[in-house]
Amino acid sequence: MPRKLSPKDRILKERGLLEYRPAPRKHRRHLPIEIIYGGKPKTALMRYLEQKYGQTIEELLLSGSLSVVAKKLGNEVDNTTLSKWIKRFNLRYHADNLPECKGCKHYGLACQGGICLVLVQLELYDLIPIMKEKLLEGD
Repeated sequence: MPRKLSPKDRILKERGLLEYRPAPRKHRRHLPIEIIYGGKPKTALMRYLEQKYGQTIEELLLSGSLSVVAKKLGNEVDNTTLSKWIKRFNLRYHADNLPECKGCKHYGLACQGGICLVLVQLELYDLIPIMKEKLLEGD
């Protein structure tokens, strides 16, 4: 006789997230879910942030430095997690995507002189002249 499922287990089984082991002690086991959009696997938190802010996670991650992105996301995600996501999606700074100084915790005298400390720490020396032009034009 089949065991009666609780409402929670029934919903999980309908969605394909729950399976029972074929053993005398039928332990339930939750199946891992990885939904893939555009060839890159995204976690539930990534999908939640995409829906909440109406942008793809890639666009959100590229919208500034780690501290700026964390503030934009309401500090729901830690800087280390954001850094791991950037590595996971292979997103790096380039000429069209430079970090924003507004709200950056590395902002200081060097930034006022046109040297972005975020790019220096990442050893992206070829982007420093481009960032310098951008910073000096803003003044």
